[in-house]
Amino acid sequence: MTTPATDESNVRTGSIDRRRLLQGIAATGAVVTAGCAGFEDDEDEEGGDDDEVADPAEIQEGGRLELAIERAGMDHVDFVMSVLADDSIIFNAVYDDVYEMSLDGELHNWMAEEYELVEAQDVDELDYEPYMRELEIEELEEDEDEGVFVPVLEEVDWPNTVLIHHPEDMAAAAEGDLEEGDTVRVLTRDEAGDAVDDGVYGTMVRGRFHEGIEFHDGTELTAGDLIGSYDRHVDSLLHGQVVDAFLHAEAPEGEDGYEFELYHQLPDAGALLEAPVTIFPEAQHDVPPGELEPEDWVGTGPYQIVEYTEGEQVLLERSDNYWLETVGLENKAWWDGPDDFPEAPVIDEINIRFVPEEGTRVAGLQDGSIDLAYELPAAERDAFDQDPDFTVDSQPATGFKFMSFPLEDTDEGGAFANQEVRQALAHLIPRQEIVDVVDMGWGEPGQVPIPEPPSALATQGTYDELVASDWALPAEPDHDAAEELIEESPLDPPVEVTIETNADDETRQDKVTLIVSELNESGLFDATMETPADIGEWSTTMLQVDGSRFDYSERNAATVIGLAGTWEPHGYNEALHDPDNHNICCNWFFPDGTFDWMDDYRACRFSVDAAEDQDTRRELYDEIWPTIVEESATTMVDFSLETAVVGPDVEGFNIYVDRRQHVEWSFHAPYDEQITWLNR
Repeated sequence: MTTPATDESNVRTGSIDRRRLLQGIAATGAVVTAGCAGFEDDEDEEGGDDDEVADPAEIQEGGRLELAIERAGMDHVDFVMSVLADDSIIFNAVYDDVYEMSLDGELHNWMAEEYELVEAQDVDELDYEPYMRELEIEELEEDEDEGVFVPVLEEVDWPNTVLIHHPEDMAAAAEGDLEEGDTVRVLTRDEAGDAVDDGVYGTMVRGRFHEGIEFHDGTELTAGDLIGSYDRHVDSLLHGQVVDAFLHAEAPEGEDGYEFELYHQLPDAGALLEAPVTIFPEAQHDVPPGELEPEDWVGTGPYQIVEYTEGEQVLLERSDNYWLETVGLENKAWWDGPDDFPEAPVIDEINIRFVPEEGTRVAGLQDGSIDLAYELPAAERDAFDQDPDFTVDSQPATGFKFMSFPLEDTDEGGAFANQEVRQALAHLIPRQEIVDVVDMGWGEPGQVPIPEPPSALATQGTYDELVASDWALPAEPDHDAAEELIEESPLDPPVEVTIETNADDETRQDKVTLIVSELNESGLFDATMETPADIGEWSTTMLQVDGSRFDYSERNAATVIGLAGTWEPHGYNEALHDPDNHNICCNWFFPDGTFDWMDDYRACRFSVDAAEDQDTRRELYDEIWPTIVEESATTMVDFSLETAVVGPDVEGFNIYVDRRQHVEWSFHAPYDEQITWLNR
């Protein structure tokens, strides 16, 4: 068991630091109010109208754009081993997708000419029993935290992998009823096709690629490339995103054909969003994860790699055989734009530079050596927003920060085992002040369990109506409600609590400082902030370990961390609450059996009714959101804005809600008539 550091140097009291924070921000003369950056008004002062459509007659071709990324380099140069959004900015310009999501959350066929969910069936893990094989238990690891045994099974040869474990065998192993050398039943990829042949599957998706799509090396994309690309994701760091819900893939016309069928283990309302995001040419299907170098990047995207210098830059050049120019926009069913709208990005080269220093990115924009930069400090964004030579564009994003409470009732501490205490703290978070002061308006209070972009699939009404619900948490602290809740609890105020966040994020520390200050000013809590370590070390050695939920409960310690999500609404609360993610990401405190509503939540996505009818899915989510907020096991703090600053030579730029698609969408997205060009 690891105990977070409590060194005096990383303990700060709320009231003192709140004055420091406010004084520091006031000194910049740049305090602004929420909404000025675009949440309440889509049109900024310099014409960054998200609804503005470019006039094709004004679009210029050519040029080289200099883009600065805040990181010092790529996390990994093989797509399937990279989990950082900034890496995906680069990869997604090289590798095109089956489908794309427009700015309003509508799915559009992209390389797919046809793509639809055909069938959903009521099956569960036990229905796959006749097709399961037996694997030997090599070792039984005791999970002292859970008091159960976890079997380590003999391995299967890559790219085969275990898809489903027999639930009865896993329960027997957990209870210690099986020993090393015994076997358990599993379904692997090798047997999954037999189940599909017999009609046993949860969801079937059918699609067809356009003919004539070529990879950068001139080979044609076929259905076999999609099927073979699943191999590269097995045992990669993207395994969970691509393979966890996957059952089997087939090419009815043969691997040289264009039709594909994708099958999922359970009835799955998110099945259409589960296709692999990266498709590799046949020559690379059997390359193990982690072994592709930049010179091996061969996609079907609008750009191909020309030069890679580790820690310095990636130079991309427009592909001369981009598939959309071959297929033609007139052959996309959704296209109704002008005849002369470009069928490919018009900027010849994009040079992506790794510039971690904020000051260097700011200076580069000012002297013209950088055309586009992300993630600048709030004050710098404001300064550029006031400069008529620059444009700051923003969109409600999929990123969020959340506070998570340990629920164990321990001998010492254990305050958060009381729901009233958790709810009281959630009612005192100064969400609006956090957005106004620390983010300087570049964010939104986290009053409901999901940010705006995924709400299109997660509520029957509008996002504004969701936020206005009587169960939504307040943007401003509600002291009366908090006092009433503490009075209902068995604890006497002030309740001593610790709020932890990571040491390498000053913005996050400033937000927690405001929370701690508000708690102390209420008189209901005696709060302290601690910063145990940088995010990586903190999460892997202190949070994501056996016993952390007891340790944190004994110290009445809650955590504040940031995450990014996708258009798929289910992942937000699944990541934070589902016991399948306990001590993976980002559920540190909630093992199996913690919540009695988890099956109802899973049914919002993994049920036949939800899979067959998205309106039914929205209705199910609307029923579960109040329960999640009332439980207050975690509570949202704020939701992010994606923002970028572009220089005076950049025209037409708008930003996407998901950072991973900033180049892919912003430079050329005809389904939204979005295109960026250089005017020089």
